Amino acid sequence: MKILLSAFAYSPILGSECGVGWHWAQILAKHHDVTVLTHAWFKDDVERALASCPQPNLKVVYFGVDPLAGTFTRAHLDSQIYYAWWQWKVLAFAKALHRRERFDVVHHLTWGTIRYPSWLGMLGARFIVGPLGGGERAPARFFSGLPVKQRLKETLRDLVLWSFKVDPLTQFALARAEHIFCKTQDTAEFLPPHLARKAKVCMEIGAPAVVERPTRPAQARTRFLFAGRLIPFKGLHLAVDALAEAVRRGADVALLAVGDGPLREVILAQAARNGLGDRFELRARVPQSELMQLYQEADAFLFPSLHDSSGNVVLESLSRGLPVICLDLGGPACFVNDQCGVIVHSQGKSRADLVSALADAIVAHAAKSDADRSTMFRAALDQASRLTWDRQVTAVYEALHER
Repeated sequence: MKILLSAFAYSPILGSECGVGWHWAQILAKHHDVTVLTHAWFKDDVERALASCPQPNLKVVYFGVDPLAGTFTRAHLDSQIYYAWWQWKVLAFAKALHRRERFDVVHHLTWGTIRYPSWLGMLGARFIVGPLGGGERAPARFFSGLPVKQRLKETLRDLVLWSFKVDPLTQFALARAEHIFCKTQDTAEFLPPHLARKAKVCMEIGAPAVVERPTRPAQARTRFLFAGRLIPFKGLHLAVDALAEAVRRGADVALLAVGDGPLREVILAQAARNGLGDRFELRARVPQSELMQLYQEADAFLFPSLHDSSGNVVLESLSRGLPVICLDLGGPACFVNDQCGVIVHSQGKSRADLVSALADAIVAHAAKSDADRSTMFRAALDQASRLTWDRQVTAVYEALHER
């Protein structure tokens, strides 16, 4: 099968959306003839990687466009306005490419969001999109206590999300798709009925190769790890309050948080108010190799994210045998089961109730025996070994043969 894979973000050395594009292309090229259509900025890194490890069935074509104003800079790759402009301008380029190549399937992959459309459904070939996220939401009450500016950003996100309901152009673009693959049930259910009929929930990301946990001497204090950007929806403010409540209940626990972002000083002040002292440490973002080591040194991964569509750090932690405590909101809960973690339910809870429920999970994990923890470590590795990139990609392309 000849596939045109549209991946605006596509890189062998960057994570997040760029890593999604790279992994999907590599896996699809094992069985199909794949042409990746991506932004020209990624060319140097991509060409170096392909030169060192050629893929006979993989070809990459690049398209760049000047921004609406000024000259292009790296920052434009993170601009929603520029991304929408690129998607519109690339259509003519893709039409000429399709006339030459005659693709069997055109697949829009990145960015993986319902809020900004791809127009490649107008090429006339079989068109699929996703997995897409963006329909995940969290109650505003869970953001209380954060600075007004940060809460307003969450409100603005909700407004942009709901504008999709009355955006005829985006809905028209999605309506051209034969299948709309969604990262979460939340996103599938957010689609209007005429689009929801085409929706199928499939995971977007896969786990790294599993690495056995080293044997370490038992310690009295249970160590939790958080990794992510210091922004409201990652939920670190909830984790800090939950840790403090667990300590007040007598649990000997500590939390290491790793990441950068606008809430850094807010989080540090919150930890100080709670009197956490050496039980809470906040480190700046570390290299990936160092983060993978930290997963193996912790006892559990505490990640109360409020509306992540996926959650790379959850799969990374599982791949290092680290059990996960997360919420029932967004993508992280899709990767966790009762054997390898705890999913804390949020429905109907106030902020205080949610913090208390997180504290319950922290205290319960701290009270586990060494044998019970070893069982969870093994279950985490087993879960990661099932959630491979190959499995996620295969699930999408198997759906193309369903009737």
